[in-house]
Amino acid sequence: MEMMLSSLRERLVANARRSRSPISCTFELTPTCNLRCHFCYVALDPYAGPYLSTAQVCRALDVLEEAGVLFLTLTGGEIFSRRDFLEIYTHAKSKGFLVSLFTNATMTTERIAQALREDPPFSIEVSLYGADAEHYEATTQIPGSFARFERGIALLKSVGAPMLVKTPLSKMTQDHAPALIAWAKAHDLPYKFDLAIDGRHNGGGSPELYRIAPRKGRELYSDIRELAGLPREWSAPLPECSELHDDGSEQLYKCVAGRTSFFVDGLGMASHCVIDREPGFPILEMPWDEIWTRIGEWVTQPMPHDAPCSGCTIRSTCGNCPARSRIATGNRFLKDTYFCDVNHVDHGLEPIEHPDYRQLARRELGACVA
Repeated sequence: MEMMLSSLRERLVANARRSRSPISCTFELTPTCNLRCHFCYVALDPYAGPYLSTAQVCRALDVLEEAGVLFLTLTGGEIFSRRDFLEIYTHAKSKGFLVSLFTNATMTTERIAQALREDPPFSIEVSLYGADAEHYEATTQIPGSFARFERGIALLKSVGAPMLVKTPLSKMTQDHAPALIAWAKAHDLPYKFDLAIDGRHNGGGSPELYRIAPRKGRELYSDIRELAGLPREWSAPLPECSELHDDGSEQLYKCVAGRTSFFVDGLGMASHCVIDREPGFPILEMPWDEIWTRIGEWVTQPMPHDAPCSGCTIRSTCGNCPARSRIATGNRFLKDTYFCDVNHVDHGLEPIEHPDYRQLARRELGACVA
C-alpha cells in the first residue's frame, strides 16, 4: 500500500510540475515550540504575532482547497502547542487534504491521540534528538523532555497512521547514530536522517556551528546506511528539496518550491520556501491567483551569469540554493559554501577556495563576482 501511495504521489507531482500547479503546501501553525534545540531553523525567539486565529487558519485552509492543494503538511514550532489544534485538524480533514503532521511528540495527549485514531492523518513524522535522556536533552535543553517524547511516541503509535522518526544529525549526535538506529528498530519505526543543518530563516543564531564536516558527513552517511541495512552508496541529502526541477535552463531556483509546492507561515504569509520566506504575500488578503503568479515570477528568474554557481557542471546535485545562500551571505545569488564543499566531496573532488561571500554580498544583486 505504501509503495502504491508513493508511486501515485510521484505521478501527481510530475503532472503538477508540468503545469506548475500548487499540489503541496507546508503550513506553519505556529513558530513557538516547547523545546529549545540549538540548531533549529525556526527562530528560537519567535517573530511577533499576532499569529493566525483558529478562524483565520480555517479560512486559509479554504483558500488552499480552492487552489487545488492535495498534500498538506502541518508543522511548527510544535503543532500540538496550539490548544485549537484538533479544531484545525478536523477542518483540514473535512477539506479532503492528505494531512501529514510534523511534531516532536512531547505534547501529545490522550485526547489528541484518540482524535487522530478516529480519523488518522496521511502520515506522522517525529523528530528524534537522542536515544536516551542525556543525548536528547543535550539538544532540546529541556529537562524531562525525553520521557515526554517516549510517552508521546507510544500514544502516536496507537493512531494507526504511517509514522517515522527522523534526526537532523549534528556534531552533538554524530557519534550517537548507532544508538539512534537501534532505538528506532526497537520501537519498530522507520528512521531517516539529515546531515544538513540550515541557518535560521530570520538570519539569527548560529545553527551552522553544529554542522558535521563534509568528509565526516560522507563517512557517517555510509555507516548509517549500512547499520540500517541499506546500500552504503553516498548521495548528498537534500532535505525538503530532493525533488529537483530540471528543464534544461539555468534558473536560479532548481527545486519544486513555487512550482508544485509553497509555504504559509504563522502570520498567514504565503511564500515559495520554508527557509527563504521572502517575498511573502498575505494569503487572506490577496487573490490566490495573484499570489501564485507572483511566486512563479520569483522562482523562475534566471541565475545571473556572473553568480559563482553559474555554469557549475555539478550544480544539479548540490544542496546549495538561493534560500541557503541568502541566510549564509545576505545575497541569494551567492552560495552557502558548506553545501558546495559537501557536493565536491560527493563527487570525489577537493573543496574549492571560497572568497568572503559576505563581503561580496554588499555589491548589487546580479553582479556578485568580478
